[in-house]
Amino acid sequence: MIQLRHAGLYVMDLAVEENFYRNVFDMYVIVEAQVQADELVQDLLGSKEASVRITKLVTEQGRVQGYDDMLELLSVEGPEGLKSKDVALSDIYKAGCMHLAFGIHDMEKTLDRLQSLGGRLVTKVHVMPNGNRCCFCLDPEGNGLELIERKE
Repeated sequence: MIQLRHAGLYVMDLAVEENFYRNVFDMYVIVEAQVQADELVQDLLGSKEASVRITKLVTEQGRVQGYDDMLELLSVEGPEGLKSKDVALSDIYKAGCMHLAFGIHDMEKTLDRLQSLGGRLVTKVHVMPNGNRCCFCLDPEGNGLELIERKE
Protein backbone atom coordinates (compact mmCIF):
# COMPACT_ATOMS: atom_id res chain seq x y z
CA MET A 1 0.00 0.00 0.00
CA ILE A 2 1.22 3.49 -0.82
CA GLN A 3 0.44 6.43 1.43
CA LEU A 4 1.12 10.16 1.39
CA ARG A 5 2.98 10.66 4.68
CA HIS A 6 3.50 14.42 4.81
CA ALA A 7 4.08 17.62 2.89
CA GLY A 8 7.41 19.35 3.52
CA LEU A 9 7.54 23.14 3.39
CA TYR A 10 10.82 25.09 3.53
CA VAL A 11 10.31 28.29 5.53
CA MET A 12 12.35 31.31 6.54
CA ASP A 13 10.95 31.79 10.06
CA LEU A 14 10.13 28.47 11.68
CA ALA A 15 8.51 29.98 14.79
CA VAL A 16 6.17 32.27 12.82
CA GLU A 17 5.10 29.51 10.46
CA GLU A 18 4.60 27.00 13.30
CA ASN A 19 2.42 29.49 15.17
CA PHE A 20 0.41 30.19 12.01
CA TYR A 21 -0.39 26.54 11.16
CA ARG A 22 -0.99 25.60 14.80
CA ASN A 23 -3.47 28.41 15.37
CA VAL A 24 -5.20 28.70 11.99
CA PHE A 25 -5.68 24.96 11.39
CA ASP A 26 -5.65 23.65 14.98
CA MET A 27 -2.60 21.52 14.25
CA TYR A 28 -0.60 19.75 16.95
CA VAL A 29 3.19 19.85 17.24
CA ILE A 30 4.67 16.36 17.45
CA VAL A 31 8.31 17.37 16.81
CA GLU A 32 9.49 20.90 17.58
CA ALA A 33 12.59 22.58 16.13
CA GLN A 34 14.58 19.33 15.90
CA VAL A 35 17.96 19.73 14.20
CA GLN A 36 18.91 17.22 11.50
CA ALA A 37 22.47 17.38 10.18
CA ASP A 38 23.08 13.94 8.73
CA GLU A 39 24.53 12.85 5.40
CA LEU A 40 21.12 13.00 3.70
CA VAL A 41 20.65 16.68 4.59
CA GLN A 42 24.21 17.53 3.62
CA ASP A 43 23.81 15.70 0.31
CA LEU A 44 20.50 17.42 -0.40
CA LEU A 45 21.78 20.91 0.46
CA GLY A 46 25.27 20.46 -1.03
CA SER A 47 27.20 21.45 2.10
CA LYS A 48 28.89 19.44 4.86
CA GLU A 49 28.04 22.24 7.33
CA ALA A 50 24.35 22.34 6.38
CA SER A 51 21.52 21.33 8.66
CA VAL A 52 17.77 21.76 8.86
CA ARG A 53 15.59 22.57 11.83
CA ILE A 54 12.34 20.62 11.57
CA THR A 55 8.94 21.07 13.19
CA LYS A 56 6.27 18.47 12.44
CA LEU A 57 2.58 19.23 12.89
CA VAL A 58 -0.43 16.98 12.50
CA THR A 59 -4.13 17.65 12.12
CA GLU A 60 -6.63 16.19 14.56
CA GLN A 61 -7.14 13.29 12.15
CA GLY A 62 -3.40 12.63 12.01
CA ARG A 63 -3.23 12.78 15.79
CA VAL A 64 -6.07 10.26 16.18
CA GLN A 65 -4.75 7.76 13.64
CA GLY A 66 -1.13 8.23 14.74
CA TYR A 67 0.33 8.76 11.26
CA ASP A 68 -0.07 10.80 8.07
CA ASP A 69 -1.95 14.11 7.77
CA MET A 70 1.33 15.83 8.65
CA LEU A 71 2.98 19.10 7.67
CA GLU A 72 6.75 19.23 8.04
CA LEU A 73 8.19 22.74 8.34
CA LEU A 74 11.92 22.94 7.57
CA SER A 75 14.32 25.83 8.05
CA VAL A 76 17.81 25.57 6.53
CA GLU A 77 20.79 26.36 8.73
CA GLY A 78 24.44 26.13 7.90
CA PRO A 79 27.36 28.16 6.74
CA GLU A 80 26.83 31.89 6.77
CA GLY A 81 24.73 32.82 3.78
CA LEU A 82 23.01 29.44 3.34
CA LYS A 83 19.34 29.98 4.21
CA SER A 84 15.98 28.53 3.22
CA LYS A 85 15.63 31.12 0.47
CA ASP A 86 18.71 29.64 -1.24
CA VAL A 87 17.31 26.12 -1.04
CA ALA A 88 14.03 27.30 -2.58
CA LEU A 89 16.01 28.54 -5.58
CA SER A 90 18.13 25.41 -6.05
CA ASP A 91 17.44 23.10 -8.99
CA ILE A 92 15.79 20.38 -6.92
CA TYR A 93 12.98 22.74 -5.87
CA LYS A 94 12.21 24.35 -9.25
CA ALA A 95 9.27 22.07 -10.01
CA GLY A 96 6.80 24.94 -10.00
CA CYS A 97 4.02 26.51 -8.07
CA MET A 98 2.43 24.51 -5.28
CA HIS A 99 -0.22 24.86 -2.63
CA LEU A 100 -1.43 23.01 0.43
CA ALA A 101 -5.15 22.22 0.59
CA PHE A 102 -6.94 22.08 3.94
CA GLY A 103 -10.42 20.76 4.58
CA ILE A 104 -12.02 23.11 7.11
CA HIS A 105 -15.36 23.34 8.92
CA ASP A 106 -15.88 27.12 9.22
CA MET A 107 -14.62 29.30 6.37
CA GLU A 108 -15.23 32.67 8.05
CA LYS A 109 -13.59 31.67 11.35
CA THR A 110 -10.60 30.19 9.54
CA LEU A 111 -10.17 33.28 7.34
CA ASP A 112 -10.35 35.56 10.38
CA ARG A 113 -7.62 33.57 12.16
CA LEU A 114 -5.55 33.33 8.98
CA GLN A 115 -5.56 37.10 8.45
CA SER A 116 -4.95 37.91 12.12
CA LEU A 117 -1.78 35.79 12.02
CA GLY A 118 -0.29 37.35 8.89
CA GLY A 119 -1.98 35.32 6.14
CA ARG A 120 -3.53 36.98 3.08
CA LEU A 121 -6.48 36.26 0.81
CA VAL A 122 -5.79 35.63 -2.88
CA THR A 123 -9.39 35.04 -3.96
CA LYS A 124 -12.79 35.62 -2.50
CA VAL A 125 -14.75 32.60 -1.27
CA HIS A 126 -16.31 30.75 -4.22
CA VAL A 127 -19.09 28.18 -4.23
CA MET A 128 -18.03 25.30 -6.45
CA PRO A 129 -20.42 23.30 -8.68
CA ASN A 130 -20.49 20.51 -6.06
CA GLY A 131 -21.61 23.00 -3.38
CA ASN A 132 -18.28 23.12 -1.54
CA ARG A 133 -16.87 26.55 -0.69
CA CYS A 134 -13.29 27.28 -1.75
CA CYS A 135 -10.82 30.12 -1.21
CA PHE A 136 -7.12 30.55 -2.05
CA CYS A 137 -4.85 32.29 0.45
CA LEU A 138 -1.20 32.76 1.40
CA ASP A 139 0.55 32.01 4.67
CA PRO A 140 2.81 34.71 6.23
CA GLU A 141 5.71 33.79 3.91
CA GLY A 142 3.58 33.65 0.75
CA ASN A 143 3.08 29.88 0.47
CA GLY A 144 -0.16 28.97 -1.32
CA LEU A 145 -3.12 27.57 0.61
CA GLU A 146 -6.45 26.28 -0.62
CA LEU A 147 -9.27 26.17 1.92
CA ILE A 148 -12.17 23.83 1.21
CA GLU A 149 -15.34 23.83 3.28
CA ARG A 150 -17.46 20.84 2.31
CA LYS A 151 -21.17 21.28 1.72
CA GLU A 152 -23.09 19.85 4.67
